[in-house]
Amino acid sequence: MEVGKYIRVQDRDTVLEISYEDMIKYHGRFNIGGVALAFKALELGLSKCLPEGEIPMRNKISFNSALGISATGVVDGVEMATRALSRGCLSTDMTSGPDITTTVNPDGGKFYFEINYDGVRLGLALKEGLIPEEFTEILRIAMERGLNEDEMQRLQVVKEAIAATVISMEAKDLFNLYYL
Repeated sequence: MEVGKYIRVQDRDTVLEISYEDMIKYHGRFNIGGVALAFKALELGLSKCLPEGEIPMRNKISFNSALGISATGVVDGVEMATRALSRGCLSTDMTSGPDITTTVNPDGGKFYFEINYDGVRLGLALKEGLIPEEFTEILRIAMERGLNEDEMQRLQVVKEAIAATVISMEAKDLFNLYYL
């Protein structure tokens, strides 16, 4: 796998090179921070689950997001690259994961993901401090009363900033790893 540019997966007889931009084309920009997290989680997770240079078989990848089903950027990004949702191999269990410290969303989800490749399981917890408090505060407001137009625009600006930060960093600097 060429780190940083593409996630490579083998789909039957074809090797697919899936970029972050490809994932954005699939999802759009609404939850772009989640798309960036999906790209980086797959980039790091698959590189740790396979021998160096080996291209993963798409149909052997399973994924869990402890952010829950509302994290559509993560779900769509993973689906685009792995087809895990379509294959019934993507779960969104907010209670999953070991007892760890990671950022928690106001809805109870947490920034923790698990990749399973052909029986090798790896947990990835987003390191503290990468999600700005403003993001969490705006989400709290949204859950309490909804957002007005200015707040929705500000939330999108914050999401874009999160995505820019995440995608510009090395994947190994974003996550704490847990071999399960």
